[in-house]
Amino acid sequence: MMSVSELLYEAAILMVVGMVVVFIFLTLLIFATKLLSKFAGQEEAPVNNPVQPSNLNAPAPVIAAISAAIHQYKQNNK
Repeated sequence: MMSVSELLYEAAILMVVGMVVVFIFLTLLIFATKLLSKFAGQEEAPVNNPVQPSNLNAPAPVIAAISAAIHQYKQNNK
């Protein structure tokens, strides 16, 4: 039968080995992630196309109805 000090020594060795394995795995994971991000490239910024006003003229009652609907929506969703 092993003494308490021998058991504690083996437990400490096992703990250190486990910590080293986890450290190596996490280090490899970080490098793999960085390597993959270089292959994936940068995201392209969305192109901002200026909004062109339409040439269609809506009747005044339609514009008023849309404005009232937007106002009511904003009031109800505060």
